[in-house]
Amino acid sequence: MRRGVAAVLFFVAAVCLAIAAAGWWLQRVAFDTSTSAELAEVVLQEPAIRDEIADVSVHAAAETLGLPPDQLRARVEQVVQTPEGSDLLRQIIADSHARLIGARTEEVQITGQQLVQIVRDERAAALPNIVLPVEEVAALRITDTVLDWAVPIAAIAGAVALLLGFLAHPRKADAVFGIGTFCIAAAIAVVVIGWLIPVYAVPELNDSPWISVIPAVAKHNLPFVLIIAGALFIGGLGLMLSAEAARRRRLWSAPISVHRYGDQRHWS
Repeated sequence: MRRGVAAVLFFVAAVCLAIAAAGWWLQRVAFDTSTSAELAEVVLQEPAIRDEIADVSVHAAAETLGLPPDQLRARVEQVVQTPEGSDLLRQIIADSHARLIGARTEEVQITGQQLVQIVRDERAAALPNIVLPVEEVAALRITDTVLDWAVPIAAIAGAVALLLGFLAHPRKADAVFGIGTFCIAAAIAVVVIGWLIPVYAVPELNDSPWISVIPAVAKHNLPFVLIIAGALFIGGLGLMLSAEAARRRRLWSAPISVHRYGDQRHWS
């Protein structure tokens, strides 16, 4: 009975801790604006975001500069794909990301001085600030809020369940098996929550080009996700197999009780 209770507790601990770990990673990928700013060069590889920046820049400056829109667009797209362009747009990307997830209420703007560097023309300094059409996505704001309290609660619940599992049945093999279960659950959760959801599910929430920031960051982190998930899966599988082997050795080494019949008088 105690062993069954311990197994359930270890399973609950594994699920809770796996959700906490994957949720924490999702926060770093989808809701950390400092990460998207740091990866500005990666984010600007997304055609939808480059097109949005080019569209607003050309619309605001083409007439003032007296340049054909196609020519100015080609210049802007060339600039935003350079390291200098990435540095210039780093804060704009962070602000747009913050606006998208509901962490910023102010409008995102491109100033005249920034536009000068984008279009490579000093005359753009006289233009008013450009407001980027970035709107909050309610589903992202709600998810960010839920993760803020769900991740620590899941971590605490997992730690408590793990401790109770040790107290209920502190057999080493069962504990090792429970830790192995956590590793495998965490590996699956990290891939699903930390990569599949931001890459494939998040873009379906809204048609804003700025929502591409999140899958861009997630795709960039895919090698790390695969390495972490692979290590967790292999480690967890190894722990579970070693725990099962320890149980079998214990069964084989246990003495076999031989019970004699107490009453054999009917043979006489």
